[in-house]
Amino acid sequence: MAQVAKRKLSYKEQKELETLEKELADLEKAKETLVANLNKGGSHDELAKWSKQIEEITQSQEDKEMRWLELSENA
Repeated sequence: MAQVAKRKLSYKEQKELETLEKELADLEKAKETLVANLNKGGSHDELAKWSKQIEEITQSQEDKEMRWLELSENA
């Protein structure tokens, strides 16, 4: 079988990888805060808003994790 040669990340890709790691950590913190708010309870409107924000954060995390995986495989 032919091996695929690994290429080194460009400077821009390395910076993107570092940024993604920080953004993922920030998103996780924001999500934890929203989950804590949900667990405390609130009005129906607040619960709906927090739930929607959690969905958006989760989607953003998934997108960023996929890109992080792509970059980290080449690192």
